[in-house]
Amino acid sequence: MKALLTGITGNLGYEVALDLVQHGFDLIPCIRPGMSDALPVQKTKFEQIIECDLTEKEIEFSDQVDCIIHCAGVVHFREAHNKNEMMMYRVVALAEKLNVPVYFVSTAFVYRPEGKVECFNNRYEQDKYNAEQVLVKSGVPHGIFRPAVLTGNSRTGEIRNFSGFYQIVRAFVSAVQSASAKNSVLRFPKMLGESNMVPVDQAAVSIGKAIRDNRLETLYVTNPAPPRSGWALDETLRFFNLLDGVKILDVSFQEFGGMDLTEEEAALYRVSQHFSPYWSMDYPFPPSICEDNLINHDYMIKALTFFRDSEHSHG
Repeated sequence: MKALLTGITGNLGYEVALDLVQHGFDLIPCIRPGMSDALPVQKTKFEQIIECDLTEKEIEFSDQVDCIIHCAGVVHFREAHNKNEMMMYRVVALAEKLNVPVYFVSTAFVYRPEGKVECFNNRYEQDKYNAEQVLVKSGVPHGIFRPAVLTGNSRTGEIRNFSGFYQIVRAFVSAVQSASAKNSVLRFPKMLGESNMVPVDQAAVSIGKAIRDNRLETLYVTNPAPPRSGWALDETLRFFNLLDGVKILDVSFQEFGGMDLTEEEAALYRVSQHFSPYWSMDYPFPPSICEDNLINHDYMIKALTFFRDSEHSHG
């Protein structure tokens, strides 16, 4: 099998590439200009590389492939705008030209249970949903993968880019340390619900198998038994030896925002506003193609150790 792959320098695209190459795929990475140094050349070699910024121009490619695997995406809430939608228009145009199916990595958080009509939590979700609709309405044969929050490799804790879960960890650690320096305890509301985290390699293996099985459908790449959000926070604070520096209040996130907050609490609240829906989900996703919950105490130690050591080495 031969595939054009976007997003190989990202968290999931990188792991998907490793899985597919291991299973005999011939991949042609499509990367942004100047990103060739970020390719995983130490593990895989590519006979051809396409350089193109999909947020700005069409892909110039006319060779024969069996499919397009579109893992590239703008994942930052404030930067998404309509960039994922625009990229999909260009991917669809190429797929129509080559007459091949598209496998698209979206996000699980576009899901709404039947009967729930509330709007999306942020522009990123809306943009991913719009990108899905471009693909669906195009008539191009397609499979859509909807992963939850991606975290480090299940065996090593490693991950290429610290987004999502790691951003809130960074904000918590910074706020608690800053408050402690003032001999103050940081307050935060009780985290209700679940944290649907999936190790990035587990997600990639599940996606790779679905691609090899030619599953042209919408599939969820979520944790089948996600941990409670409060547990994930306790594990994180304990790892950084910060449990004594935090007081959990029995109030809602919205009520907390209306309280008389300290400078550190207000800063953490502003960052947390973007992420609070993801630790307070009150409905389950449809069945996942991931079979097991790999998020346990030992895993959290590995993932947080890699994050801490990487932060120190760059700080």
